Amino acid sequence: MVRIGFVIDTISCDTAGTQKQLIETLKRLDRKKFEPHLICLWRSPWMEHNSLPCPVHIVGHRGFFKLDSAKALGRFAAFLESIRFDIIQTFFVESIFAACFGAMLSRDKPVLLSSRRDIGLGAGVPWYHFFYRIALPLANLKFDGIVANSLEVKRFVMKNEVVRAGKIRVIRNGIDTVDDSVNPESGLRNTDGMLNIGLVGNLSPVKRVDVFLNALFLVKHSMPELRFRALIYGDGPERENLISLTESLGLASVVHFQGQVKDIDAQLRSLDIGVLCSDREGLSNAILEYMAHGLPIVATAVGGNPELVDGRNGFCVEPGRPEALADALIRLCRNRDLRLKLGRASFEKLKAAYSWEKSMRDLEDYYIEMVERKSCIMARMNPGIRK
Repeated sequence: MVRIGFVIDTISCDTAGTQKQLIETLKRLDRKKFEPHLICLWRSPWMEHNSLPCPVHIVGHRGFFKLDSAKALGRFAAFLESIRFDIIQTFFVESIFAACFGAMLSRDKPVLLSSRRDIGLGAGVPWYHFFYRIALPLANLKFDGIVANSLEVKRFVMKNEVVRAGKIRVIRNGIDTVDDSVNPESGLRNTDGMLNIGLVGNLSPVKRVDVFLNALFLVKHSMPELRFRALIYGDGPERENLISLTESLGLASVVHFQGQVKDIDAQLRSLDIGVLCSDREGLSNAILEYMAHGLPIVATAVGGNPELVDGRNGFCVEPGRPEALADALIRLCRNRDLRLKLGRASFEKLKAAYSWEKSMRDLEDYYIEMVERKSCIMARMNPGIRK
């Protein structure tokens, strides 16, 4: 039985990309082979009202520039010794350094893995994360491996964190394949004859929903005869600004802000086109969800997006350019047969390469491989000692 501690800053919801993927991984790990534990540096309000699929441990660490940070890390190291993990895997940057120091203080030496699911550390983080960017190459020396969710993320880590290629394993996100009732052949899925264009994503600056709105303005004026509506699923700090932009562009009658939706699958069944226009991505769960529902996709050519949208199932366009996004949307809106063709390709590509079954098989094999490798190294270093 391989005991794994998954370390993350906190779980604030079950819909954001990394947190959703982690929760699903915890649910799906083979309990005959693995014993998962979730280790959160702090507890969130969401965690007070929702259950998680494995034991949960709270470290009480709120950052390295807090008065009690040394004490919290000491508690973390003692906790690691008490459980005796075989693997520690981190998510998000704060947990990378917390786990690094905790493992250094602990007498046990588990396999240390970290995850990279985005291009860079992101925007809107505390000021002291500037130091993390400088320190990451040093921290990486303490880790046995890094799990990236796309080839582009792997390339970014190699270049910006000075990591050799062999230390990084690409294991792509998993997603449920939909049942047979989702028919990529449907073409126009709505009985009222409307063409539904959808975007799933947090309403944060990096998602560039403003680019989507400006592109819709161009679509509307290029195709005044087109009957369409745009459905935006998600919430965030840019909501009010985006609503104001919608009104100023004269799009209030066609753009609908749906907010956070619990059952996104039910909503995606009515879409005809899926859009993602972020400035930065790792491997987008939104695009995978579009693919699972047989949608043609228009996405920006950033991060792992071109790995998912390759010309056979949609179009990748230059980020930050509403004109480019509008051109791709107009092409799809005008050609039902093209939507059908690209939608079928999306569905088939997802089934072949991005199912949860494949993702979990790759991940579990990697865990076993890393534990066995560590055991061999430790046996060579200490021939008279067995863990």
